[in-house]
Order: sequence, then C-alpha cells, then structure tokens
Amino acid sequence: HAQIDPATVVEIGEALYEAVKDNQPVINTAVDWAGAVPKGVTDWTKLENWKGPAQSDSYYVEFKNGLGKKLTKFAWQFVWKYGGDMNGVGKYVTQAGIDIDTSYAYLSEHLDVEVKSLKPVNYGTSAAPVGGVDIQVSVSSHGLFEKTTKVCTMTVKGDGTSALGTCEH
Repeated sequence: HAQIDPATVVEIGEALYEAVKDNQPVINTAVDWAGAVPKGVTDWTKLENWKGPAQSDSYYVEFKNGLGKKLTKFAWQFVWKYGGDMNGVGKYVTQAGIDIDTSYAYLSEHLDVEVKSLKPVNYGTSAAPVGGVDIQVSVSSHGLFEKTTKVCTMTVKGDGTSALGTCEH
C-alpha cells in the first residue's frame, strides 16, 4: 500500500488525447480527462466532497485566409471537478478537460484539436494543499499547404479557481 503524501500533487488520467480529429469530435469524456491528487492516490473516487464541475468562460481559436474568410473555428470551455479532500485535508482536482462548444471547418480545411495536461502543482501549503493542473488545448488547421497551430492553456485548481495562461486567438 503506497504511502499517501497530501502535500505532493501528482497527475492522474490521460496526459494527452485528441478532441477533434480531421473535423470530427472524437473526445470521450469517460476517459479523456486529467486530475491533480495526492501522491499515492490512483483512484480519485477515494477522495471525498467533490464539487462542480466548474466551467470557465468560453474560449475560441479561429483561422482565416488572406481574404478574411473563416476557414476553421474551435470554441470550448475548460471544465473540472474540485474540492476533493483526503480525510479532510487538501482540495484536489479531477475530471479536468474541455467541453466542446463549436467545431467548424470549411470544405478545404482540416481541423485537429489535441488536449494535454501538464504540471501538477500544489498551489497551497503542505498543511493545506491545493492541487492544480494545466490543461493545454492545441488547435491545428491546415488546408492544402501550411499547417498552423494555436495553443491555449488554463490552470485549474482544487479550490475551484482557474488562471488563464498563454492563449492565442
């Protein structure tokens, strides 16, 4: 039985998955999510008092051609459950990921979206840990020639707050 360390936050779930593949949403929310939990915990259901899901504002990435015509657009919200504790200690994150709002591609275009979770961090103290994880959405669009990728990152935390990182529109 692994020693559980509430002050050390580790990542569980899928570290990388596809949300849209060649214009088709392929996300499977049953498995496509990440969590930030105490070291030694592999099953988030062992933690108690989960709240949420919390939902961010809607974000979008749009690609246009030189004439200003919209080629592809992807809009989404970041979602996560928060507040899970281990015997009353800490606030952790689970089922963090995205909800797809809009996924559009013009006939000649290909839209791909990848979601990555990284940097599980304790944003609190060792006595009162607050788990957090970065959810990074990479939106790629390509037509006949060049492929362009834009990235948007959100840090979601166990206290229900979030902080937007770099986000290209």
